[in-house]
Amino acid sequence: MRLSVKHILSVILLSLSALVAKAQFAEIPAYSFVDTAADTIAYYGQSASTFKPFYRAFRSMVIGGQRQINIYHIGDSHLQADLFTGQVRKNLQSFMPGVSGARGMLTPFMKGGPDSYSLSYSNGWSATSILSSSDSDNKGLWGTTVYTSSSNQSINIKVNHRNPVKYDFNTFRVYHSALNDGDNLMVDDLNVGYSKRYNAEEGYTEFNLSDYVSEIKIVIEKSSLSTFYVYGFYFDNQEGGVVYNVTGTNGVGASHYNNAKLFTPHLASLKADLVIISLGTNDTYEAGGENTFEQNLSKLVSNVRKAHNNIPILLVTPMENWWHKKQANPRMQATIDIINKVAQANDCAVMDMYKVMGGKGSAKKLQQNGLMQGDLVHLTAKGYALQGDLFYNALWREIENNISK
Repeated sequence: MRLSVKHILSVILLSLSALVAKAQFAEIPAYSFVDTAADTIAYYGQSASTFKPFYRAFRSMVIGGQRQINIYHIGDSHLQADLFTGQVRKNLQSFMPGVSGARGMLTPFMKGGPDSYSLSYSNGWSATSILSSSDSDNKGLWGTTVYTSSSNQSINIKVNHRNPVKYDFNTFRVYHSALNDGDNLMVDDLNVGYSKRYNAEEGYTEFNLSDYVSEIKIVIEKSSLSTFYVYGFYFDNQEGGVVYNVTGTNGVGASHYNNAKLFTPHLASLKADLVIISLGTNDTYEAGGENTFEQNLSKLVSNVRKAHNNIPILLVTPMENWWHKKQANPRMQATIDIINKVAQANDCAVMDMYKVMGGKGSAKKLQQNGLMQGDLVHLTAKGYALQGDLFYNALWREIENNISK
């Protein structure tokens, strides 16, 4: 009996649905204040149509096992330590055995970075971040920039430092300022062969290795006293799976990313399937911030779409936080209203983390349950793991509902 193409496709999609259904949602502990019923994603404007290519990409990855799904999560101090986002990454990279993706972006923190990778610097380096208004021409997607005016300076990177998932790589990019005549960016102490390509237009040097490694030593030899800037790193292995990239810096808001001149060019140089924005805590922490947040967030969304036209964007509301430990921030509802308004005007989806984590009065409850720190702004490691699982469940539910359509 001959089977029609339509019939074969139906069988494939049914098999796909069965495979995806086997993926487990994260188990959420029973906290009376956590609203799991609100753990959903709402589509504003025409955002549902912008997410269709993302779900099709997931379908391609599951069927073929080769497709990389590239997600970029942009935020503040809640993302800097990569506890919340690290939990999301772990869940997304473990639903299908053998399809774990690559490590992707690593930020050149000199202090305060994630524990899942390590960087060590020779003595000639200094650091700055997008929180500083100076030298915006040398600020970009990664949020932190390191720089040196000395020659023969090195950076050692261990990608798998205390990381539950091992990300050996055979290609990586160093995003940096322009190389002058006589400058040489190279790798040292490497036991495998490599080639390199300098892309002056997009501002990076790409190294391709003859075998997989887990750490690298980068050296810059300079021919002048000019300052050399390193904006960030990107590690790849060309393997299928979810590449969950994170950029987050303590104290920043949407305006800081907007002021970083290299933010959009950097994002444009990288493949992207979904952008997630988790901001608002710092934007409206002080009185008056709510008056500029809408404009700043709208501009950030616009800058993302300049890099990748019509890309799906998911906005995440902040949790309840306290103003200088004196009272719950009275601008929380205004912050959420602004995020929803920006989503409606710009065809973005929204995940209401404020409501899911308990809404009004939840900060103290989170603290009493060992989920929030004493500053009543940041979560504990346990709290960020919970937040990561809740976010993953909301996102995975949408993938599961749409992947076979």
